Amino acid sequence: MNDVKKKLLDVARMLRVVAIVTRVFVIVMMVVTAMQIVAAFSLNTSLFAGFYDGRIDQIESILGSSPVFSLLFEIADLQAMDPVYQKAIELFITFLSLLVLMYYVGFFKRVMDHILAQQQPFSPVTAKQMRQGSYWLLLLVLVNPVLGILLFLLVRFFSLIFEYGAYLQDRADKTNRIQEEVIVSLAEITENKSEQTGQHIRRVSEYARILAQQMGLDEDAVENLRLASTMHDLGKLLIPSEILDKPGRLTDAEFAEIKKHPGFGEHLLHGVEGDTMSMARTIALEHHERVDGRGYPNGEKAGEISLEGRIVAVADVYDALTSRRSYKEAWDTRRAYDEIVKGSGTQFDPKVVDAFKAAYDEIEATRQKYADDIKESGA
Repeated sequence: MNDVKKKLLDVARMLRVVAIVTRVFVIVMMVVTAMQIVAAFSLNTSLFAGFYDGRIDQIESILGSSPVFSLLFEIADLQAMDPVYQKAIELFITFLSLLVLMYYVGFFKRVMDHILAQQQPFSPVTAKQMRQGSYWLLLLVLVNPVLGILLFLLVRFFSLIFEYGAYLQDRADKTNRIQEEVIVSLAEITENKSEQTGQHIRRVSEYARILAQQMGLDEDAVENLRLASTMHDLGKLLIPSEILDKPGRLTDAEFAEIKKHPGFGEHLLHGVEGDTMSMARTIALEHHERVDGRGYPNGEKAGEISLEGRIVAVADVYDALTSRRSYKEAWDTRRAYDEIVKGSGTQFDPKVVDAFKAAYDEIEATRQKYADDIKESGA
């Protein structure tokens, strides 16, 4: 949905530029036509000889299909008029046509401006603007009844499309809000599962956000990653508390049980719809994979691991190293930083590590901001 929205907004920006360029061209043509009208009446000749060499019979051939103008032609014998006045009438009709075109170009630009200001391709306001503008198209019935009615119906049809698009957008926004509420609730449950994790989930999500921004991801992708990463340890809900909170080192069997939590997390989120939930499922499964293929649960290598999984892997490990646990003290931040850098190309994606180094000051400030109540070394 976000990719489609971005493409539609790009199209709106392009169309806005087209409207501006067209508006400038129409203004120039209106000025030239107005000067010709003045010249035709005041000097009894054209100051732009050869520039506009129209004939009144050309007007009749264009407008003759209109019953209104046909009647006017019968009432006023235009062919018998002085050539100067014939040309003035031609120019006046041209000026009115340009004036109508100017209105619709301006109307079109206002619609694009509203779309870009709201950052929403579809909205009820846009649909309303199109409906109101469609009534002005009925004026074209005076010139060409068939063309006027067709354009009126076409604009009305597009107004219905925009209205339905706004309805779908509203549904998508509500779905996203529900996803966010569910994600926050599940993250809180996961965090409360263990007495040791503190604000680990919050810190990891903020680190992931910082890394994603540093790597140039767009705003929507960054926000989705921030939310989705809060569920990276969801699978630990199915790990016994006596293992999660065990003081001292884990046995091989206990560690093997811990290593199941990525698969558990993917299973819990399997079949849940939504872009953010889908990303959360991927992160839950992949955040312990390594780019050299020695991670778990699937031993995936660099090209097989999603970018989101590679980002959260760095964020998760850095926070685990700098946090106190029952089986270890928190590492000094410099030692943890060196460990992340040392893992570039083996445990971690080098590009993510480069982003980590570039944004480290912000990451460290975030770590201190969301520090646990328990005093951590290096804080």
